[in-house]
Amino acid sequence: MAHALFLIDQLASGGAPRSVLKVTRALLASGVRVTLISLSERTGLSVPDGAQLHVVPFTPRGRWQKLRRYRLHAERLDAFLDGRQERFDLVVSNLHQAHQVVRRSRLADRAWLCIRSDPWQELLSNKAGWRRLVKKAKVRRLYDDKRVIALSRTNLASLARIGSRPCRAEVIPNVLDVTRVRELMRDEIAEPWLRDAPFCVYVGRLNMRQKRLDRLLKAFQASEVTQRLVLIGDGDHAAVEREIEALGLQESVIKLGPRDNPYPYMHRASALLLASDYEGLPNVLLEALACGTPVVSTDCLSGPRDILTGRLAQGLVPLDDIDGFARAIRSSIEAPPAIPSEAVEAYTPEAVAARYRALME
Repeated sequence: MAHALFLIDQLASGGAPRSVLKVTRALLASGVRVTLISLSERTGLSVPDGAQLHVVPFTPRGRWQKLRRYRLHAERLDAFLDGRQERFDLVVSNLHQAHQVVRRSRLADRAWLCIRSDPWQELLSNKAGWRRLVKKAKVRRLYDDKRVIALSRTNLASLARIGSRPCRAEVIPNVLDVTRVRELMRDEIAEPWLRDAPFCVYVGRLNMRQKRLDRLLKAFQASEVTQRLVLIGDGDHAAVEREIEALGLQESVIKLGPRDNPYPYMHRASALLLASDYEGLPNVLLEALACGTPVVSTDCLSGPRDILTGRLAQGLVPLDDIDGFARAIRSSIEAPPAIPSEAVEAYTPEAVAARYRALME
């Protein structure tokens, strides 16, 4: 039986750990044995039955250990692996700390470093001058001549912008359980007054920085559509409320808070709206398409351009084009594009598992 090893900073919270667990389930279902290694003791997420989880943490003590923390952690990882003497057909390291540790370990020459966000945005956007030059050099040392997996083509383009040259690069997206999404979208909406009313929807963190709810609300106002906008998610409620009031949208925008099952809302919405400055690979766009719902999104780093192709690309809008976003909202409502079945085929568990299995060959 083929055996895959996935290493990650932690398995407690966040989109990346959950995505790794989805890949784990997909590989297990395809007959691959999976071992997970968390590099910290934060492991609250439920690990799929059949997968092995090991914790190999390292907490530096004192300044000297902190400066050499990646090297010391790699030595601890090597000692753990030497003690088990297991053979792996595929090794994938996820998130920045795991990349740093694995690069210094005996796995360095055979591991794939999986980039789960836009590297320029994550690592360099807050640097300037000589600090940016130093950080660029560090990023190049980390990824040059290494095997790299990215969630999208734009992630790889961002890495090239930094000047890094991997020896091999593959694009393998996150898993989307299309069957499960389509089952859950049939559930009834909790609010009776929404069941027959047309509306647009936003699903995600209520956030004015990355998610740019301010941009979304201004575009929705400029669209002059008669439908309401439903916001589903948790976050900075006060800031969103202030923006709604400042724009006079109290009657048009409804905050529902988080929902365990947002798919019925996506399925019944006229359009899903996303106005982010940047993303990793926005699952919410894929989920909306799986629900048969058109998407209007900023053409941000990274992912929307990879997802919205062909006729669906009419829903892509330049970052700060409020009027263009407004026109795209109206167009999606008045003449919604047909969503081809292949729009989500590449993201099914079977398709993603096949891509990882191909790396073993």
